[in-house]
Amino acid sequence: MGAKKKWVAMLVSVFALCLVLAGCTAGGDATKNFVGDWKLVGMEENGETTSPEDIQLMEGLGMTVTLSVKEDKTFVLNVFGDETSGSWEAKNPSEASLTVDGQTVSATLANGVLTMEQDGAKLSFEKGTPSTGSGGDSTTSGGSEGVTGTDTGTTAVGAPSGGDTAGITTTDGGGEAAIPIGQTIADDDICTIEVVDKKADWAGDSGYTLRITNKSDKKLRVFASYGSFSVDGKMVDPVLSELVLPGKYSETFMWFDSSDVASVDDLVNVEGTFEVDDDDTYDTLAEYPFAM
Repeated sequence: MGAKKKWVAMLVSVFALCLVLAGCTAGGDATKNFVGDWKLVGMEENGETTSPEDIQLMEGLGMTVTLSVKEDKTFVLNVFGDETSGSWEAKNPSEASLTVDGQTVSATLANGVLTMEQDGAKLSFEKGTPSTGSGGDSTTSGGSEGVTGTDTGTTAVGAPSGGDTAGITTTDGGGEAAIPIGQTIADDDICTIEVVDKKADWAGDSGYTLRITNKSDKKLRVFASYGSFSVDGKMVDPVLSELVLPGKYSETFMWFDSSDVASVDDLVNVEGTFEVDDDDTYDTLAEYPFAM
């Protein structure tokens, strides 16, 4: 499994973990040990560990995971701009619990490292904030209006949805020049999905730059529907999971692992389905065929 694919797989577990965090009510000075801003320094899933060097590289590319524990007994877990909030309680100076929607997970504090573990996934935090570098500019869907995306190696281009995307060429740090496409896949009351270009990204994985505009009043999550995609007749699953807030648009990169699609030249006769869900209720709002 490639390094980038490993990160994505593990961070899917991180995102799932943030949905099952839990807590109680703190007491005494023990709360002081936990209050503050924490940054991810360790991640493990089913025995596979992400090294500190990989986490630093992720931070440099804008891929950050943070935990903000507040004095008012609330907390916010931010995974790539997706925020989950809840309540927390300090049981003693080295143990706390965090709660979301009635579900709880325990956190332990030892030698300045706060560790949470759930269903084979373990997250470790230290106090501080991530230091993002120039390796990539990744803004999130929850930021100010503008270009957002999960592929932090992509240089964002263009104006808001509805502009002419034909003729746009982008490059990645370490990637190849993009081949402009400018094709609209979906355009209705829910969203607009445009294919801006195709290219290889900083990790050598080929895929498509997508511009997704949320035209609804709901938070939308756009997926590449699992098991629906093929490349030149071969069943291959791309990586895409993008959150777009109401009235906003996002530019992101849907990519295929290089072990499945060796180069941009091999990215032909691509077929599949995009699924658009309500990010709050998980209801499927629409599905759109992709053919390129």
